[in-house]
Amino acid sequence: MSAKRSAKPRGYPDAMMSAESGRPMKRGLKLLAITVDGRTFNYYQPGWWCDLNDPNDREGQLVDEDNQVAKMARRTAEAILRGEAFAPAVIRAIRLRLALTQEEAGRVFGVGPNAFDKYERGEITPSEPTKRLLKLALERPDLFKKPKKGESPLPNAPDIALIKRTLREARLDRLYAPLYREKKKVA
Repeated sequence: MSAKRSAKPRGYPDAMMSAESGRPMKRGLKLLAITVDGRTFNYYQPGWWCDLNDPNDREGQLVDEDNQVAKMARRTAEAILRGEAFAPAVIRAIRLRLALTQEEAGRVFGVGPNAFDKYERGEITPSEPTKRLLKLALERPDLFKKPKKGESPLPNAPDIALIKRTLREARLDRLYAPLYREKKKVA
């Protein structure tokens, strides 16, 4: 597999010399393997590498942002081994796709403000109801985006039609349907 480029952390050069051997290193993504409970998992590790293509040449330099990728890869591999569909990397991907901070995701999903930080670090796994919401967010991300400034959280016309249908199908419309009728303005 050919070398891939990776985002360069702020203020760092595209290339540097290895402090270990003096060899030149280039910024990029290197395919690495980690072993968790006897099973091997591959992932792309950003960093500066002497050779991006030789899997046996592991000489390179990582910064904190790069180390976070390695930690996320390990936590995700551990979750996969436990049979978890919502591994830390998947949860992070869903949150980023929704353009939410961890705290905002906590509010939107009805969990604590630090829950997504803990999910993404693999400290805790989401509850079953939260997993259902994560699955729904995969299928319908539009339902989980934070409202724009000034946007009303009140149901819109398609939501009201769905509410009315649900009331009707549950046979509760005779009691509650009038709540959703359009009110005539009094002059």
